[in-house]
Amino acid sequence: MSTEFFKVNGIQVANIKNNSEIAFFGIAILAGSNFETPEIAGISHFTEHMAFKGTSSRNWSQINNEFAMLGVSNNAYTSNNEVLYHTTCPKDNIEPVIDLMLDMFFNSTIPEEELEKERGVIMEEKKMYDDDPRCAFQDAIGDNMIVWDKGHSTIGTFDTIKNIKRQQFIDFLNNKTNLSNFIFVCSGDIPTEKLKGYIESRVPASHPYIKYGTRNEIGIDLWSESVKSPDKFKLIFERENISQTNIDMMGRSLSVNDACYDDASVLYKAIGGGMYSLLFSRLREDLGLCYSTGIGAWAISYPDVSVYDLYGYIDPKNIDLFVEEAEKILDDVIKNGISEDLFQCAKVDYLGGIMRSTETSFGKASYMIKRYLYGGKMNISDKIEKIKSVKRETCNELAGKLLTERNWAVMIPK
Repeated sequence: MSTEFFKVNGIQVANIKNNSEIAFFGIAILAGSNFETPEIAGISHFTEHMAFKGTSSRNWSQINNEFAMLGVSNNAYTSNNEVLYHTTCPKDNIEPVIDLMLDMFFNSTIPEEELEKERGVIMEEKKMYDDDPRCAFQDAIGDNMIVWDKGHSTIGTFDTIKNIKRQQFIDFLNNKTNLSNFIFVCSGDIPTEKLKGYIESRVPASHPYIKYGTRNEIGIDLWSESVKSPDKFKLIFERENISQTNIDMMGRSLSVNDACYDDASVLYKAIGGGMYSLLFSRLREDLGLCYSTGIGAWAISYPDVSVYDLYGYIDPKNIDLFVEEAEKILDDVIKNGISEDLFQCAKVDYLGGIMRSTETSFGKASYMIKRYLYGGKMNISDKIEKIKSVKRETCNELAGKLLTERNWAVMIPK
């Protein structure tokens, strides 16, 4: 499988070849919540919603009905780093789907009456997240332990949702969601020349409020002042109507572009990636402390600022024991490394997960879209070969570099 790249009116396009009857088309923009300011927190997410609310030739109902008639599964999301509008459809329908997607985005009118209705929808979405204890805990971690630009909630606050004005949407589109921060990604059995023709006929050479501008950039700061305190727990968050303690421990990890990124990912798998892992074996199987524990890793500011997160869900009386046992595991890995058997389990698990997740057109595009958005040109087959070359010795060397920073946070019943 290969990926072919070309440009249309200065916008990068990636065509991921895949022999499938289902095709993917997505619009990815380097314009997530990391690029906001406090008075417009949540505007990236709000703007994402407004793209579905009407164009100069279609209202929201027509957009929804056309997607359905074309057999489309469509959605969008906003993260710290990017906004993605994505569709999958029968490959024979890819041209009208592209027509609809590009109309929906490039000809969006941001109608005032729809903006006010959607404001209420997003208020309800925020209430839904706030009602979820895990979401509330993650927001508290972001607000208290991470610098504002990277830590604040993607959905914003009730005040900012309530007060963002239409002109601020236009200004944000012009300044941050500009054409220099775009990439279109297609995945499926679509010839590149046909794809180029489909897009060229539908991307305007100019736009009333989406202009060419500069690439968005963000700094590498991560932790807030609270993390510098000498306390073991940098955050103790109380929550009513819960019976379990949620516990998280975070440390800075490698840039996604680091040559050793995959080695670090295999290391995390060995420590907390599955039923064979050290955390699961000790904390669940040996001690029966929890149902769920492990390590996750994500780029909180792609590609340079990433964190790993060791987590568990436990009885409040077992907080100290969980922390003690988890730190023993980390200390032992730093001192003695991971065994060959454990390394092989983690490496094959990591590789198998990527192969499973990239089996479909949607999976291939979803996995590669961030990398392409940030200028990468690697194919999935190249990525698989790179993972096959990961060495246990490198994983063990990384343990001392990555596992010493430990910032604990806990959510306890109130």
